[in-house]
Amino acid sequence: SGLGVALCAASSLGAAPMSRAPPVAKRPKHDTESTTPHTSSPTIGPHRTPEERATHIEMLKSRRAVAQLPRYVAFLEYDGTHTHGFQRQANAALNTVQGAVDKALAAFTGGRLDVQCTGSSRTDVGVHALRNAVHFDIARTRDDSDVVEPYGLDNIHHGLNYHLRKLNVPVRVVECVRVDELNPAFHARHDATARTYAYEIIVGKNKHESLFDRDRAWYLTNDGQGRATASVAAAVATTKNAEAERARRLKAGFGSCDGALNVDAMRRAARVLVGTHDFSSFRANGCQASSPVRTVTRIEVRETPTYWPAPYARGATQKVSIDVAAPSFLYHQVRLLVGALKAVGAGDINVDDVREILDAKDVSRCPQMAPACGLYLADVEYLDGFAVRPSYAKLDGETLKDDEDST
Repeated sequence: SGLGVALCAASSLGAAPMSRAPPVAKRPKHDTESTTPHTSSPTIGPHRTPEERATHIEMLKSRRAVAQLPRYVAFLEYDGTHTHGFQRQANAALNTVQGAVDKALAAFTGGRLDVQCTGSSRTDVGVHALRNAVHFDIARTRDDSDVVEPYGLDNIHHGLNYHLRKLNVPVRVVECVRVDELNPAFHARHDATARTYAYEIIVGKNKHESLFDRDRAWYLTNDGQGRATASVAAAVATTKNAEAERARRLKAGFGSCDGALNVDAMRRAARVLVGTHDFSSFRANGCQASSPVRTVTRIEVRETPTYWPAPYARGATQKVSIDVAAPSFLYHQVRLLVGALKAVGAGDINVDDVREILDAKDVSRCPQMAPACGLYLADVEYLDGFAVRPSYAKLDGETLKDDEDST
């Protein structure tokens, strides 16, 4: 399952001591376990020899096999600009969110054993998160005892953030919960019942976005040069070179809009996309899900004031936010949906075009995908008490293995 576990004598943080929680009961040994008599612990401390340290690590591993380790879920926020996505890579030199959390966990537990976390959603390079979730199993133990003790939630919360800061990575723990007492089989990915992504679009007068908006939103230049209206688009569609002209027009207008995005039109197009559909037209090449059917439960398009031309508007004349919620998503589905809605708002296509694109079940018909920089994983939801969720077959017409969710 890719889960990592760790046992250690004490946290390496140097944080203020805490009162110990009640010990967690051992799991009974199986009949097939070794009956070798217990030997005393090797010497601990800086003078331990390599042989003693190896023996100590093996002893910890044997305790791990018989102890029920506490399981925790941590909710994370991160800036995806300078990371290689969420998922750890074979090349450890690549800076990933999951890899950074693994390193922080290893440092927090003293570095005796590797610790690996499991994430709820595998965001792509450049995608940010306001609330992603990971779970992991860790505990501490005394060298002279098989009994493991759970860490306090504040210790984990502040300890992981301490080590993440030392790693100089833009990842922070915003909340930590112990879940094994609520659901011993809790899984951050498999038990998620809904995910919400938010996409930020900024329209501005300047050629380039503000320094404070760079890599945080999709910046569209208000070119004011006029664009094809829906009636012109319909006329173009009757020509023999309709598809070539449509592709040229969409590509030319990808990073701009005339005046402001038509938010009302974007909302009408969004209603076409809500519900259970075959989203093949919004499924990027390389998607490994066995079925393109997904249920989008909500798409909300909001416009917020920018107070242009005040200096604190930072050159923005319009800000549009798009929230998309579903139990699970296809590969790049959200960014493709946003690309289509932006094209509607800019007047490059109309609502009927969106319906035709959806029915075509062909991703080549979809407008260009929105860039990663404007996308945020806004929330991951679980049942009360972090209970085991029903199969996606009941929620989304999907089996568990079809949860691609790399947007």
